[in-house]
Amino acid sequence: MMKSLDLTQGFETTTSAPTVALQGASRHIWSCDGIEFVRDDFPLDGASCLFVRAHPSAGGDEFRIFLGGKHLLRRCGGVGGWLLEPEAQDKAVFWLPRLPALRTLDGFGRITAEADATLTDFVMNDSGASAAYRLPDEQSLDFVVWRLQPSAEHSADMEFCTASTLERKPFFIYASHSATRSAADFYSHLVHGKVYGACWAWPKKLKICDELDALSLHMIACALGHSTGKRLYRLLRRQIVLALLARQEADGSFRHGEWTDEYESHNRLINGALQLLASEFEIAPEPAIADALKRIANFISTQVDQTAAGPWFLHDSLEQSEEGMRHYPLNWERGQWLGKSTTNLLILNTHLDCMLALARHGTVCDDTTYAALFKSAEGSLRTVMSARPAEWLFRRLLSIIKLSLLPKAEQARLPLGARALKRFGWKYVIPRWHLIRRRFPRLAMPDGYIERSLGQADFVHRYHGVHLMDFERLLACPGVDAKDPQWTAISDGLVHFGVTSRVPLLWKESEASKDSLAFWAEGLYRRCLRTNADSDHALLADAVLHLHDAGLGLPPSLLGGNGEILPPHLVTPTPSATDERLWVINLGNRDEASLLVVNTATTALTIAFERGPDSGVSLPEQTIAARSWALLRALSAPTARTIGSTANIAPSNPFLTPPQPQ
Repeated sequence: MMKSLDLTQGFETTTSAPTVALQGASRHIWSCDGIEFVRDDFPLDGASCLFVRAHPSAGGDEFRIFLGGKHLLRRCGGVGGWLLEPEAQDKAVFWLPRLPALRTLDGFGRITAEADATLTDFVMNDSGASAAYRLPDEQSLDFVVWRLQPSAEHSADMEFCTASTLERKPFFIYASHSATRSAADFYSHLVHGKVYGACWAWPKKLKICDELDALSLHMIACALGHSTGKRLYRLLRRQIVLALLARQEADGSFRHGEWTDEYESHNRLINGALQLLASEFEIAPEPAIADALKRIANFISTQVDQTAAGPWFLHDSLEQSEEGMRHYPLNWERGQWLGKSTTNLLILNTHLDCMLALARHGTVCDDTTYAALFKSAEGSLRTVMSARPAEWLFRRLLSIIKLSLLPKAEQARLPLGARALKRFGWKYVIPRWHLIRRRFPRLAMPDGYIERSLGQADFVHRYHGVHLMDFERLLACPGVDAKDPQWTAISDGLVHFGVTSRVPLLWKESEASKDSLAFWAEGLYRRCLRTNADSDHALLADAVLHLHDAGLGLPPSLLGGNGEILPPHLVTPTPSATDERLWVINLGNRDEASLLVVNTATTALTIAFERGPDSGVSLPEQTIAARSWALLRALSAPTARTIGSTANIAPSNPFLTPPQPQ
């Protein structure tokens, strides 16, 4: 027995009021005969996207999808997926970013299993195209397709079948620690209208909804939209916004259940939703987004533990009670340092991130409601980061621990005495690190190292790059002195420890920690924006080479499309290098163009850019040595010098070569 669906009906079905409505974008959700539909409509762009989920209850053990009319099936060599192009040029084209998938979901909507659907029949003829798939018991079949009306400005060839080298670059996704390599890869995350992480989250091996991944995708879509002019990226950006607004709960929160069946919420993910919507609000201000921002900010403001030093933001909802912490998946230490609650793990990165989220809301929405809370939270941060008990003890212990942070080859070459100390460190010091810090509470360590938490029973060097990123974000935050000696000293110390310990090389060697390189690179990127120092440019270029070697992509902020860093009117497009081995980092804005170009190849390469929107820089022909870099700046007089390599150049259109069909 087979159940069939005519896609035309799915696109033309009228429903009651939309679940979410924005200017020029709306979401409709309905179900019929065991089939669930989510449709995003963009009438001003002549586009709609239809998500289909067929349950076994739809009837039968097969599910057939049908599209009437004669179409040509074409693989999209540019952005991925497949096109169904009609015989008549004035008819809509259909883009299939991914083939149908089978999924098993639990009662919270978390994905517990996933596999490609099995094709049982495929027909294309003059009357239409159809494909049939097996529909096993206990699994649902998910399918997504776009319908786009033809446009002289945005042809199917230009939108889908060609791509710049920049579009084909890997871009790092924050929470999944994975990378996208095409527009079609967005649908590894966009599942039946929600944004999921693309990894099986520890410890339950589930795929959960994840607003930090949504933030990454939104930034990529913003940056590639600026750089290519394609409407596809504008549509993807708006679809991600619809997905978040539809998932937000009445109290402004988002829930995740990453760790437990308590379906706990994680505040750093919720902060990602606020940052995303704040960026969207600056691009397209409208009441629905303003209301969502207000509710998120109000929720975040309640996620605090009042300590003797001031408010401290919690990491997740489990920390709110002893009952919640009984479900915590990691070993943790009770403690009441500075009058904190015993369940407050004093996690640094989430406290900083919540502060920054509230500050961003205040800036974008011109709302001072949480200004006093921000200043109080900054005060508690100062108190915590100033604590330095038993300096002599920690200096000696950390010098021993640092031996375990060297690259494996260097560890193997240590002299016998140093190897004995290293063994003592990983066997006795690191397992007792949390006990020592319980006796002498502190997060800031000698030599610039910073621990993530006071309550978690572990040693977590993987967050070193996150700390650099977050303290640089703090230094760029309105209301914070960019020259504050305490915060600049912390940033300097984090860089010092990263360089002298050589821990980035250890991250690079390990599947479990190589994602740390991406946060390290983003921290250095933000530091370059603040210091404009050649030494920081060199460290950033080195980090980009590590990312390339580790098979990771560029953090999306490095494309210059992060709204927390630059408002929309100052964003300048990132040009696409003609040679894919050149990685381009956008350090500039509309007032001052600046590009860091890194040669990841083992041979010298000449800088040249494909034709595209004006980024504000051009250059004479210049060669970058193997595994080196060039800094291109728009200044009045062209000069050049070499450290990695730095060139100053006058502004004009830099794109010299049109993109070639792929």
